[in-house]
Amino acid sequence: MTEPITTYLTAHQTELLSFTTALINQDTNALDAASVNATLTLVEDFLASHGLTTVREQSTTANPILVADLNETAPSAPLILLGHLDTVFPVGTAKQRPGVIDGERLTGPGSNDMKPGAVMAIATLLALKEANYQAHPVRLILVTDEEILHKNAPTKETIARLSKGAVAGFNFESADPDNGVVTGRKGGAIVDLTVTGIAAHSGKEPEKGRSAVLELAHQIIKAEALTDQAAGKLVNCGLVSGGTSENIIPDHAHTGIAVRFTTKQQGDELLAALQEQAAHPTVAGTTVEMKVATKIDSMDTLPGTAALLEKLQASARLLHQPVPHGKQTGGASDAGVLTAHNIPTLCGLGIMGGGAHTAHEYGLVSSMFDRAALVATTIAHLD
Repeated sequence: MTEPITTYLTAHQTELLSFTTALINQDTNALDAASVNATLTLVEDFLASHGLTTVREQSTTANPILVADLNETAPSAPLILLGHLDTVFPVGTAKQRPGVIDGERLTGPGSNDMKPGAVMAIATLLALKEANYQAHPVRLILVTDEEILHKNAPTKETIARLSKGAVAGFNFESADPDNGVVTGRKGGAIVDLTVTGIAAHSGKEPEKGRSAVLELAHQIIKAEALTDQAAGKLVNCGLVSGGTSENIIPDHAHTGIAVRFTTKQQGDELLAALQEQAAHPTVAGTTVEMKVATKIDSMDTLPGTAALLEKLQASARLLHQPVPHGKQTGGASDAGVLTAHNIPTLCGLGIMGGGAHTAHEYGLVSSMFDRAALVATTIAHLD
């Protein structure tokens, strides 16, 4: 089945690259519904032109998730192709610096993270369709709010529902140019700590006040002390606000905290520690409210991860490609949703390149087709 896969990808390279640049030239900001809708329509039309039907999940409650299925009625356990369509860039960026292919180099907003990866996931599905692959159902899941960590949305739960019963996952986040494949990633959470105190005139009757800012200072010191970089744990109080005037004992204060962790257990422990310190303020008369605004699970290395990597490496040999190595990395991804539900998953299968989230973002064109062939061949040879 390897030959029809590679033949398809080679024959459709020009079409797939044209679609990639079109996708890059369509802004996709998770907080802008019009740009998200336009992007989804672009992808839907492309898939429809290749005989695949799509469904928009959670479109009435939060940012839509686009789903397409191959062999949906096959009796065996499903496989998941995962990615996201949104980028970090504001609407208008694509017009300012549109997608350009210059030889081997692809540039433009999302040219690394991860418009090409979304196309690669689509190309993998289409190559398997062309090769008449029928062994497993294969489900494509493309989300549109990954870059804001699915804030205030049930996207994680929807991904978990759509992936129920899957035996393997392949996430097309971008890759470094070192031919690595990600077998483990850090998870992350955004936490809001809000302190309420009692306002008072700082000169006339300060004894009646209870400083929210002072309590927040205690909370920040305790929170940052939870950091253990050697163990892969980080708590960063990156946003701070509070008070209204220098001569008023402040009755409110807030910090926004980024929490990073290597394993799900670490994440649970860090959030529990923040909740515990919030429940026991140092400054009498103040209260502290903790809210987890959003959380993406770490991508844990599962017992089946090594076997899945070995199958990918065997496919690389079959295709006469350099054999990729497994690696751990930072930066959360939706692969963590799959591993949290015990689905062995490989990540960083997208375009090789660098500069994600910057104006210097780029991808290496040939890696798109090499890696799409690699994943499709791996799927074709799974038991």
